[in-house]
Amino acid sequence: MEIPTRIEVEGGALLVLTWPDGLITTVPAPVLRAGCECATCLNPEGESAWIGDAGAVRILDASIVGAYALNLVFGPDQHSTGIFPFDRLRALGDATAPLEE
Repeated sequence: MEIPTRIEVEGGALLVLTWPDGLITTVPAPVLRAGCECATCLNPEGESAWIGDAGAVRILDASIVGAYALNLVFGPDQHSTGIFPFDRLRALGDATAPLEE
């Protein structure tokens, strides 16, 4: 599993990950919140049970969990129990090619 070389939260609205191969992955806060797979957010069928205002979702904090994932805190509900493995974040995001220097 690759570990991002840079992790940024832009304005609470967007998670931006830069990977060792130079690829940049961006994931909007509502996509992350809707994609949380913690026990609170998944219904018994394994589908997202989160119902909220996607326009109000913000990333309030991001912290690394071990060497494999991020824990995110979301507003306005202060949700903080989801762990997002790096490979899942790369798959969730929109990837852009590395910038040529």
